[in-house]
Amino acid sequence: MMRAMTLLDSLQTAWITVGVPGTEYDDGGTYATYDREALPELPREVLEDPKLSWLRALAPAGEGMSPTSFHHATTPLTADGLEQLLSAVGLDPDALPRDLRALADPQVHARLWSATDAYLDAGDFLEAVPGGHLLHLVSDSQWVLHWYAFLGEDGSSGVVCAADSLGYEGFEGEKPARFDPEQAAWVADSVTELVWRWWADNLAFSVANPEECPTLEAPAWFDLDAYVAGYGR
Repeated sequence: MMRAMTLLDSLQTAWITVGVPGTEYDDGGTYATYDREALPELPREVLEDPKLSWLRALAPAGEGMSPTSFHHATTPLTADGLEQLLSAVGLDPDALPRDLRALADPQVHARLWSATDAYLDAGDFLEAVPGGHLLHLVSDSQWVLHWYAFLGEDGSSGVVCAADSLGYEGFEGEKPARFDPEQAAWVADSVTELVWRWWADNLAFSVANPEECPTLEAPAWFDLDAYVAGYGR
């Protein structure tokens, strides 16, 4: 049997996100890629809060990242949706990391925002990969990239970003996409990290582009200038 972490061993590591104003990045596409060794540190308030209480305390950001009729949504990223998908492969929803279970809440979805019109959806099925499964979390409306929770057979977890639409049935008779490690990257060691960096990066984008973005609330302890300065530390 392959070790669960052979998936991490086989992937490049990076943080893939909206280009954060005030940082250096290649502005050649929809997303920017940053070295994971040169990212702002996660605040203690976030690391010690797998229930995402810091995010729940904020005001909703309009519809947030809940799917709309313009998105290709299949299984809701909710407790019921997760139970449906996990039971199909014999996994126990209660064994999921607490931060992933916390993300499966529409109240959390409404407090996240995306500059690239991304939304939360769990897909049609879990994708089998070396050492475990990938559970779909996030797509953007153009399906440029997808983000997945890795659920390791040994209890390990993390977040993978890929260009392929894994976990979805094919369109109009096409075969479903299959996992290709050359088209994927390990982007976060936990859902906690994914949610924090996603929220903070998109907040930075919204503050720098107020004419085209909503006004978002931030925790009283959050220092946006210090966060942006943390890139490339």
